[in-house]
Amino acid sequence: MNNLYITNATDPAGRQVDCRMGRSTGDVTFAPAGSISAPAGARIIDGTGKLLLPAFFDLHAHIEQPGRSKRESVTRAGQAALNGGVWGMLVMPSPGFMFDNYATLDSFRDAVSQRALAEMYAAGCISVGMNGEQQAPYNTMAARGVSVLTDAGAMPSSTLMLYRAMKYVAELGLTLAVRGDVPELTRNTCMHPGTTSYMLGLHGTPPCAEEIGIETVLRLARDAGAKVHIQTVSTAESVRIIRRAKAAGQAVTAEVALHHLLYTHECLGDYDTNFKTLPPLREEQDCAALIEGIKDGTIDCIVSDHTPCTPFSKKQDFISAPAGMVALDTFLPAIYTYLVKPGKLTWPEVVRACSENPCRIADPREPEYDAPMQAPLMLFDPRETYTVSEEHLSCGTLNTPLLGTELCGRVTLPLQ
Repeated sequence: MNNLYITNATDPAGRQVDCRMGRSTGDVTFAPAGSISAPAGARIIDGTGKLLLPAFFDLHAHIEQPGRSKRESVTRAGQAALNGGVWGMLVMPSPGFMFDNYATLDSFRDAVSQRALAEMYAAGCISVGMNGEQQAPYNTMAARGVSVLTDAGAMPSSTLMLYRAMKYVAELGLTLAVRGDVPELTRNTCMHPGTTSYMLGLHGTPPCAEEIGIETVLRLARDAGAKVHIQTVSTAESVRIIRRAKAAGQAVTAEVALHHLLYTHECLGDYDTNFKTLPPLREEQDCAALIEGIKDGTIDCIVSDHTPCTPFSKKQDFISAPAGMVALDTFLPAIYTYLVKPGKLTWPEVVRACSENPCRIADPREPEYDAPMQAPLMLFDPRETYTVSEEHLSCGTLNTPLLGTELCGRVTLPLQ
C-alpha cells in the first residue's frame, strides 16, 4: 500500500518506532518514534500500544475438509490464516490435494489465485499417492515451483525408496520434509504411554519410535547429501538428536507444532479427541526441551499443524477419531497468551521461529534471489482479550481445545 505511515508502534525488540511503507513489500523504512513526518494526504495509523511484527509463515498446514469443496476449504483457510497473523502457508498433500502430478498442482494454484486471502504453496508428495512405494515425479514438481517434498507425516514404507528419493532430491536442490517414525512400533497406538494411557486403557506410542526414525532419516540424508526438514518434533531426546546433527554441520532444519508446546498427554484424561494429535502429546519435560530448542536454534520453526476435522469424525471413540486440531485462527494470540506473556519465549524468538526461518525454508523462488522471501507487516494489540467461540473460527470446524478459553491479543490484518 502506497503512502502508509504507522506511528508510535513497538517493534519486536521493544523499541518505539515509526514506519513508512511503500508500494512493495521490501519498500519499508523504520525510524525512532517521532522522527518520520507524513506528507499531506498520507494514510496514518496510530500504533500506540501495539506491536509491529512481520506476519507469520506457517510451514505445516492441512486445509482439506471432508465433505466440502476444495475451493471452499482454500477460502476458509485463507481467512483463518489472516485472523491468526499468518500471511502464507505450506499446504501438506492430502487425499483431496494429492500434489504428486502437475495437473493437481496447477489446479491448486488456480484455486488459490481465485479464492485465497493468504498465500499458499503446495508441498509435493515424496511418493505417488503418498503410498510410500513409488517416487513421485520430482523434476516435474520442481518445474511447478515446489521446493519441499513430504508425505504429510507418513514415513515411506521402504527405506530404500526413501534413500533413493534423497539422492534425487539432493540433485534438484529440494528439501525433504519427514516425521520421525518407526511404523512397526506406532501402528494401532494413539497417545503417549504413561499413567494416563494406562488409566484410559489406550495403547501408547513409544517416544523411541520418533527418535529412531529421526536418527535413521538423518543418517540416510547425510550419506545422500540431501537437505531434510524434520516435522513435528515432540520429544526431548529428538531435540538432542537434531542438536547433535546440526553441531556436526548437517543440513537439517526442524519444526514443532504449537500444541506440543502447550499441552501434555494428561490433557486426554476424559478421552477428549480434540487433544488427539500425531505425534501424540508428551510429557511436561518434553515441552520444556522443545521450548529450549527454539531458544537455542535447534528447532527452527513453530507450526500450526492445522488439521480441520468434521464434528462427526471427532465425536467417534478416541481410537477411531482422526488426529489433529485447528490452529490457524488462534495461532498468534495463543503464542502470545501461553508462551510470550508468561516469559517462555521472547518476541524476537517468536519472529525467528514463525516468520524468518519458515520463509527461508519454504522459499519457492529461484536460487539467484539473494534475500529470503519477505513477510508483510502486521499490527498486534496485546491489550485486547476475547473468548474463543464458534464465530471466531473461520476454518469451518471446531476441533480445538481452545473453545471457551480466553486469549490475549488481536491481530490487525497484514498491512502490506
